[in-house]
Amino acid sequence: MPAATALVAALLLTAVVVLLVRPPGPLDDPDLADQRDGLLLDGARLPPTRADVDLGGRPVVVLFERGEPSGVAFEDWRTQVSDEGVDLVVKVGAEGDALAELIGMPTPVDGGRPIGYAVIDPSRRVRYATLDPNYLKNAFEVDVITGAVADGRS
Repeated sequence: MPAATALVAALLLTAVVVLLVRPPGPLDDPDLADQRDGLLLDGARLPPTRADVDLGGRPVVVLFERGEPSGVAFEDWRTQVSDEGVDLVVKVGAEGDALAELIGMPTPVDGGRPIGYAVIDPSRRVRYATLDPNYLKNAFEVDVITGAVADGRS
């Protein structure tokens, strides 16, 4: 009987994994464990001005998009991530390629330009860089990260 119970449990767990764990989509990081992991980096220190973005003295969130973001959901997200001394810079399409490379933005499964964001701290160091095609639903995460780097808690 214990062997039958173990077999049933194994089959149930396999079914759960197969049904609930999805493979990465075309805009996701090839390794979903690396996407939005919440870990602050001690990344590259960027020059004071790069790709028409002035860095240093305050946290900067760089949003990478393939098309110009708009609409109520974007405006709500923008309001939540660009308050309390945090600047938001939006880079669309090719205009963000050089900065994405310098920051170390991951390449999505489809091989195209990233959709996601990076957080640069007041000393111009890359602290977070992630693909996030659903970033409009995750403004609170950006707020937590920018709060941590702005306060020097990291």
